[in-house]
Amino acid sequence: MATGRPERSSALATLIGAAASLAVGVALRLLPFDRMTAAARWCARHSRRPATPREVLRVLHAIDSGARFMPFRVACLERSLAAVYLLGLRGHGVTWCQGVRTPPFEAHAWVSDHAGNPIGEPDTTATYQRLLVISSAPTRKGTTS
Repeated sequence: MATGRPERSSALATLIGAAASLAVGVALRLLPFDRMTAAARWCARHSRRPATPREVLRVLHAIDSGARFMPFRVACLERSLAAVYLLGLRGHGVTWCQGVRTPPFEAHAWVSDHAGNPIGEPDTTATYQRLLVISSAPTRKGTTS
């Protein structure tokens, strides 16, 4: 897990984080989930380089800052997808994961580096069994997942 928080978000970063949270929140309620994963795969295919942990933390912090102003809860799914999209639009790739753990049953979504290390998440994230992984890291055949 990457440690430390970046400096305070600027007003512009907070606004961008709020806009991304709002867009993802509305899209999740209106679009089929396969459209959301298709957009995440598009971001993965079009990334030019891996995002650094610091870049990911800055984006997550902006989303968290902007989420305070949303009329709905910005949970892990909205937060992680907003990060994937914001980083992807800049050409920076991350790995987006969804997983579960039991008992009791819990589901979670997060972003990680290409080695599979969660970024901006508690250490307990490693206890989740990954069910969906979309990564910009090349697979053995040189493609993305």
